[in-house]
Order: sequence, then C-alpha cells, then structure tokens
Amino acid sequence: MRTRRWYRTLCGVWRDMGDAVRVLAPSEQRFVRHGTYTGRSVLVAGELDIDALCTAFAALRRAYPVLACRIGADADGVGYLLRPGAASTGAWIRTGSIEQVRLPEHTVDPGVQLAYLDVVAGAGGVRVTLYAHHSVADAGHCVQLLIRLWEFYTDRVSPEAVEPQDLPCSLEDIAAERGIVRGAVSGLEELTVALPPDAGVPPLDPVTPAPPRIASPQRVVFDIATTARIVELGHRPGMSVNGLVTAALLRAYASETEPDTAVSVRCLYPVDLRARFDPAVPRAAGTNMGGLTAFAADTDLADDGSALAHQISARLHHQLAEGTVQQSVLHFPDYYGAHRIHGLASHVALTNTGRIPDFRMPPELRLTDYEIVYLSAHPRPSPGGAAAVTFQVYTFGDRLIVGVLGGGAAAGRLPVAVRRELAGRPGARIGR
Repeated sequence: MRTRRWYRTLCGVWRDMGDAVRVLAPSEQRFVRHGTYTGRSVLVAGELDIDALCTAFAALRRAYPVLACRIGADADGVGYLLRPGAASTGAWIRTGSIEQVRLPEHTVDPGVQLAYLDVVAGAGGVRVTLYAHHSVADAGHCVQLLIRLWEFYTDRVSPEAVEPQDLPCSLEDIAAERGIVRGAVSGLEELTVALPPDAGVPPLDPVTPAPPRIASPQRVVFDIATTARIVELGHRPGMSVNGLVTAALLRAYASETEPDTAVSVRCLYPVDLRARFDPAVPRAAGTNMGGLTAFAADTDLADDGSALAHQISARLHHQLAEGTVQQSVLHFPDYYGAHRIHGLASHVALTNTGRIPDFRMPPELRLTDYEIVYLSAHPRPSPGGAAAVTFQVYTFGDRLIVGVLGGGAAAGRLPVAVRRELAGRPGARIGR
C-alpha cells in the first residue's frame, strides 16, 4: 500500500496528494494552463540509426525521471507534479517533410509524460525534435537533455546502464536554499500596471477544446562574419553582447510600430541564474531558472543605438549586483496566476539562450540546424495580455539566430528590421 503524504498547496490548504510529488511553484505554474512544451529541433545529416536513437531516448528518460512524470491540475487550476503513470510513449518515428517543424502525428499529453521525441525521416536527412514540458525544463535544462541524448546515442548506452538523477527543484526552492529573501522591489516596476481584484481569474474554457498548436518563429540567420562583428562590438567597454542585441531588437520593433523617431521602448527578459548562485546550479538540477528583469527607456531611432545598448548593459549589471534579479521569482505570484495583483504593460519579450554547444556525435553524423519551437498541448483562453512580440536569440554553428514570434500587424516586416539593425545599413548601424 502506498504511503499517503501531506503537502501544503499554494493557497495554504493541506491536502492528501496521493500520486503527487509536489505542488508546482509559481515559476512552474505559468506553463500548466496551456500544456506548454518547449521544443528543440535539429536537422541531422548522415546515416542515423533510428533504433539506436530510440534506445538513447529510453536511456534519457531513465536518467532524468522527471521526463516520465506527469502534470495534473485540480479544480482551481493549481498544477501538481505527478509520479509516472502506467502508460508511456517511446520515440515517434515517421517519414515526411523535414523543411519545418510540424505537430507530431500523435497526442502530446502532460497527463501521460513530460517529454516526447518526434523523429521525421525525409529527403536529405532526419529532423529530430525533443519536446519537454516547460514547467520542468527551461532552455538551459533542454540543452543538457540534448547533450545527454546524443551522448547516449554516440556511446550506445542501454537504459539499464543509466543511473537515475534526482528530480529537479524549482527556482523558488533553490533561492530559499541560498538564503534569498523577497526584497522591496521586483525589478519589474517599470512595466507594472495595476489590475482589478478578479484579473487573475481565467476565462471559461470553450465547450470544444482547441486543438494543439505549435509556434515556430520566423528566423533571421546571420552569417559567421556578421556574427563575429556583433560579438566584437558587444565586448567593448561598458557594453555587452546581450545589451547590444537587445537594443537592436527593441529598435527594430519600434521602427516598425512607432510613427516617430523619438520613442519609448519597454522590454522584459529572463536571466539564467544558475551561475549567479553560490554554489552554482547544474543545468538539469533546476526547472525554470530564469529570474526576470525589465527595462524601459526613451531612445531616438535616428542615432546608432549605442546609448541604449549601454543603458541596458548597465541596468542589468546593477540589478544583478543588487540582487534584484535573484529574488525576482519571489514576486511572481503578484504577476502570474489567479491571485496576481499586477499586470505588465505592453512590452517586447526577449529570451537570449546564448551559444548552443557542439554536441558529441559519431563522425558519420552532423547537425545542420537547430531551432526552438513551442507546443501547446491544450491551448486555453488566458487572462491578461501577452507580449507584443517575442524575440529568441541564440548562436548555433557560429551564426547568430534571431527568432520572431508575434508582432501583430508588423510581424511580416520585423525580420527585415532585425537584419537592418544588426547587420547594419548606411546611417543606421548599431554600435558604429
């Protein structure tokens, strides 16, 4: 007979959890309502052994037991991490077009498991997409999962030979272990707007559930020489690559949405806190390790953007030094969920995941592309507004890549504006 355990919920009510491991923390709850999976998709050239890849995925699920866990929600929408169930799904194999990431042919269900591998064999190669539920894996965690997947494939590791790791902890728990306490400010004040008392109550679900959907960004891929120039500019005194790229993307969006050259820009972005804590946190030891910070400023689109880039770099440096970003997660209940009291003004969201490492693979295989997508297993109406546009930034194969999600009426023009701001044009070269 299974021993019953008692856990405290977010609302302070004690419940018999049964199969539940724990209540999801606020940093994890944000991704429950839509069943959000974050996907990492790669194109593989060469002779891929599909059976060996399936075995590697089985080994990955054994190495990281959280991938075999499930997520359930109670009547109030509170999400729980559940122990693995009786049903499970191995890698999905099919043939088809590999030009773009498409929805899997089978059902992605958080109530069954929290990671799926979709393999599509097509002309010229194979597309391999790993989906991990965003409540238990952020960008840094997903990168670690991909590293291990290809290591298991390369070394032909059997699942029985793998030692399971502990379940990852939430950012809130890790912050508490490091002695982080909630401060007077969240770091999001420049974007904060007041909300009515019932603003966090989600709308009623439609009678007919919406089908799953996948969000694939429009991508702007810069060549190696341009990428090197951007990195060089970002390493100048008082600057950072993140600050330079962020400034360029804010200017790109403003240039396509504002009628004037003197504009106000607003940005919200996460900062990976793994290396900011002492001791540092291994990639797969935390679920969502991004503290949040906000930036708002006035800028003139007629200048070269250097001043804005310096402001962004200085602001982040100051907020990290003061510890504001490190404790921002403790303010999440004020901004997310049914009990939120604050909203966020219209803003640009930006996620910079840095350089994607070279994966260890057998010599007959080569990764030719890397893409980030999002899959909503069960999209539902949400309270509040979303970001006006979301930019994804990362470097793969020494090439800077910027993904553009959303943007409203300007969506079709934004990739051109992004290239203009970062690659440069006469009279509008950021950092020159």
